[in-house]
Amino acid sequence: MKYLCPQEERVSAAIQAGQWPDACDPDLRAHAEGCRVCSDVVLVATALRRSYNSMLQAAQPASPGLLWWRAQIRQKNAALERVMQPVVVAEKVAAMIILLAVVALLVWRRADLSGWLSSVWGPLSSMALLPGFLIGTAATLAIFGGVAVYLLKAKE
Repeated sequence: MKYLCPQEERVSAAIQAGQWPDACDPDLRAHAEGCRVCSDVVLVATALRRSYNSMLQAAQPASPGLLWWRAQIRQKNAALERVMQPVVVAEKVAAMIILLAVVALLVWRRADLSGWLSSVWGPLSSMALLPGFLIGTAATLAIFGGVAVYLLKAKE
């Protein structure tokens, strides 16, 4: 069962105003000492008030010059980001165009490419060298592909 006291709000208001116990009404102080509900309110509210006051004293506001400098740095970074956004988009579009141009060139000149590859593959046509060459080629492509993906992700 919850007990209510008609003086509870007055006690709480006195504590919140910082008037407890010295600047408040002596009758209210005597009532709070005898009333179980009001004594609990005094105990909890004074602990919260002390905690609040200690937090206010511990908080050290930064100097205005430091706050101004940080705001200017944030503003410059935001402006730089806005200015660089079209450049980043242009880089991505250029990379896609280059990739498409290389693929189109390979498709268009596939006859010349197959002739060139057959001249290169002629000396390497022995089956003993083929697996090593393919593994080396695949490893090189994997390494360069990984580096390219890493560099593209690092820019973002």
